Amino acid sequence: MAMPCATIRVFLKQLVLAVAIAGLCFGVATGSYTFAQEQAAAQENAATQEPVWATLKGKFLVEGEIPVNPDEAVDKDQGICVIDGQMPKDDNLIVSDEGGLRDVFVMMLLKGDEKVPVHPQYENADAKPLLLDNVRCRFEPHALFVRTGQKLLLKNSDEVGHNCHIITFGNEENINLAQLSEVEVKFNVSDKVPGNVVCDIHKWMDAVILVRDEPYVGISAKDGTFTIANVPAGTWSFQFWHKKGGYLRDLKIDGYEPGRRGEIEVTFADGDVLDLGEMKISIDALGK
Repeated sequence: MAMPCATIRVFLKQLVLAVAIAGLCFGVATGSYTFAQEQAAAQENAATQEPVWATLKGKFLVEGEIPVNPDEAVDKDQGICVIDGQMPKDDNLIVSDEGGLRDVFVMMLLKGDEKVPVHPQYENADAKPLLLDNVRCRFEPHALFVRTGQKLLLKNSDEVGHNCHIITFGNEENINLAQLSEVEVKFNVSDKVPGNVVCDIHKWMDAVILVRDEPYVGISAKDGTFTIANVPAGTWSFQFWHKKGGYLRDLKIDGYEPGRRGEIEVTFADGDVLDLGEMKISIDALGK
């Protein structure tokens, strides 16, 4: 028996609607599957991708009138400690004739359990011991960075006995050094800020040392410049610290405003050389 035309029309509409719904569901399912595949592939690529590297640099300058550093109170072994009749000067604030500030620590600031990739250059460099020498009743260098587990050679180049007393928040070594002797030490605890090195025999002798797990630390040279190479690309925080000023929260940096712990946040792309330029600090902020 033939179907009425109205019934046929209803049947055809229902068939078209069913086909349309089926096609839409297939498209959504297929699209969702493709998106999931793309997401999984992106995550796999990110996990296996090698880190890319950049460089951070800058120069610290002091503003204001720089006072003359006072003489050290050399009260013993003057035949070794006094050079050509001249008393050594306090060396905790060294500023060049052009205003460059020496011994500023530039330290990567990690948050919580945050980890940072380490460039192979640093692993190779850490195999060699660092040196902290006693020369004419001075610690050389005056400011030093050493990684946890890295060997530090404490040396006495003087013909008089010294003591090397290292005191940080997490580490302490108290080593007597006979004349022309040396001793190796290691540190196991990462510190947030630098600690002190003193000689308990010659009270005026002092230096500054930082112990960290990660290698991304720079110390400004006598002209105020610093460079930290092979920093992983991305966004990281760095702090600025000096023995006479603590955290340099009043440091003037174009485009940045340091936080209360002397920190700024910087972003590196692959191959970047990020130059912070001339960073200026008032002499008043350095305890003078």
